[in-house]
Amino acid sequence: MNRRYSSSGTAVTPASEWQVDPDTHTWARQQGHLDRLGQDGLAAADAKWRAHRAGFKPRSAGAWAADWRSWIAREHAPGRPKLYAVPGSGTTQPSGMTLAEAHTAALLAALDEPTGSE
Repeated sequence: MNRRYSSSGTAVTPASEWQVDPDTHTWARQQGHLDRLGQDGLAAADAKWRAHRAGFKPRSAGAWAADWRSWIAREHAPGRPKLYAVPGSGTTQPSGMTLAEAHTAALLAALDEPTGSE
């Protein structure tokens, strides 16, 4: 293996060389992330994570696993719209509203809907 060692003796590796271990894969399946993203979506999320972490300093396998799990838990299924807007991103709904405006409009519309108990 091509691992570097820190002065503390803990094995560290760059993100590009870190591999999803069986425990992390089991976590993704048990938490529903594999079902939610699908195999292709999980692979795409992994590639995206590696691209974003490419410049990070090498870490221990446990640190990468925790970081990867956090990333996967936040990742969206391919083709599914994000449920939030990034400020300044210009993300809008087909109606011309931002995601935040559309969400507020949906909440206000829900207040006006009859509950069926009237």
